[in-house]
Amino acid sequence: MTKFEDDPAAPRDASRDLERIRTLMERATEYSHLSGVSILLSGLLAAAGVAACAALGIDFTLPAHARSLAAVWGTVFAIAAVQGAAFSVANARRKAEAAWSPLTRQVVVAMLPALFTGAALTGYGLQSGQLDLLPPCWMLAYGSSLMGLGLFAGRRIRLAAVAFLLLGAASLFLWKDHGLATLLATFGGLHLVLGAWVIWKPRE
Repeated sequence: MTKFEDDPAAPRDASRDLERIRTLMERATEYSHLSGVSILLSGLLAAAGVAACAALGIDFTLPAHARSLAAVWGTVFAIAAVQGAAFSVANARRKAEAAWSPLTRQVVVAMLPALFTGAALTGYGLQSGQLDLLPPCWMLAYGSSLMGLGLFAGRRIRLAAVAFLLLGAASLFLWKDHGLATLLATFGGLHLVLGAWVIWKPRE
């Protein structure tokens, strides 16, 4: 008589053990330090950037505004990056996990190529005066970086990535003259929706 025949509960125990192992393996490759509050703040920062441009009378359709736009959006993106990193570190510490773990390094490596591409295209747009290319390029680069993050952070990040990519492509071909509006809709609106989703369902 086999062990399983001696103990009818053994198959159920083995199934539970396999489920625990599967869950542990999934958690080892799932990046869970994202903060919904941080994502919301990124959306508000983008809205503040659009409001600042409107108040200063600067727009992506005028090459003479290159320095002013660089100052406003450089500040917005820098603050967003710093607060995003700070919230991620705080989440890791709250869970008693390493902030700069092997998984975090994989996430950074997955996102960096797209972010570097966006930075290079930004430099080209500012130098050449083709400022109307900047909002679409930012959306496309950011969407590509989110797709890399989504490999580790779940379906909703990938959905946000697809939204940024589609709207970035549409902006490039159809809405280049409406840079501030498209930035408000994407970096503002999409971040607010995503942040609320993450707060509502921290794990999905």
